[in-house]
Amino acid sequence: MSSWTEDMETLHKYGFNTVLSDEWHEYPDDGVVFRINDNKEFYSRGHTSHHPRGAYALKQRQKGIVTTLTDVVWNVGKSGVVAPVAMLDPIEIDGATVSKATLHNMAHIESMNLEIGCKVEVIRSGEIIPRIMRRIY
Repeated sequence: MSSWTEDMETLHKYGFNTVLSDEWHEYPDDGVVFRINDNKEFYSRGHTSHHPRGAYALKQRQKGIVTTLTDVVWNVGKSGVVAPVAMLDPIEIDGATVSKATLHNMAHIESMNLEIGCKVEVIRSGEIIPRIMRRIY
């Protein structure tokens, strides 16, 4: 097919639900993705290590909830990578109790100037993953 829209129409003809043919409001989202419709142009732009250059996401900024960073523990993931995890005073965000958030790495902690006992603003990225947005001074 020559366009993404035609691809979606073809899939719908074969019985697939697509973003063009159905409503997807039951699934949480934190924004919208825009994509070049022409497939040849889309693929000619290539990819970064994380995403295609022919598409971009426009994210909605969420209002965070303030809590206290009580500790940082180091967790070994299934791939063997050691990563810091923020331990937080429990807060409720959109009906879920949040008491932990990933801190990614030491550089991430340093860039936000995080210290045990400081106040932080927390959101649920994609309405799912707890994330510290910033330190509150």
